Amino acid sequence: AAGGGAAALFGELAAKRTNDGTSAATGLRKVTKDQQTWRKEFKGGEPTTTPTTTAKPTTTTAAVAVPAKKKKGPPKCEYQNQGSKWNIENQTKDDNTGLGDSGMLEITVTDAKQQVYIYKCENITINVTGKLKSIILDSCSKTNILFDSAISACEIVNCKRVQVQTRGLCPSVSIDKTDGCLVYLSKESLSSTSFVTSKSTEMNVNWEGEDGETKEAPIPEQFVHKLVNGSITSDVSDLYH
Repeated sequence: AAGGGAAALFGELAAKRTNDGTSAATGLRKVTKDQQTWRKEFKGGEPTTTPTTTAKPTTTTAAVAVPAKKKKGPPKCEYQNQGSKWNIENQTKDDNTGLGDSGMLEITVTDAKQQVYIYKCENITINVTGKLKSIILDSCSKTNILFDSAISACEIVNCKRVQVQTRGLCPSVSIDKTDGCLVYLSKESLSSTSFVTSKSTEMNVNWEGEDGETKEAPIPEQFVHKLVNGSITSDVSDLYH
């Protein structure tokens, strides 16, 4: 039956052959070995290609972090009985409404035991009248201070471009971590005032000479150190001679 079936199939194909030799199988694509499923060369049919799309590169702009400006506290000018201390904070020429006709913030000290603490003031002139124990400038910028006499010292720390003037005596001026400081000495203070400095730059002293002319000299920032007999000696650099 199987052989008859094959004979019938070939007979049918022969019957369909035309006069020019074409048949029903004419035009069919030849099947190669690697496309015959029963052969070991079979590779799974013709490869198919999947269209791919190239993603366009995306550019992201990194946000530049802007440091937030530190919020300044409210202006303060008050005297505290505890500690006998004047607290002057966050004072500026633009924000201050208590300036006198001279354009300065006026502080009157009534007891020599009182001290004045000036913190984070900017672009302002403060005039302190009366003998006081000590005066401290902390974290101030473009601030000018005038005072009569200080029993202990005038201290300047963490400041920029400040000016200090004593009209009387001031035994010691301490300058620490400050960039730009000009100290005016009175005639009384010329021979008695000493300076202690550290980590500071652009320091100068101004005074009136015997001829009435104003003199100015820099406070040395550079030193020469030597080891002598087991000890370190220090001398001012020749730059200041």
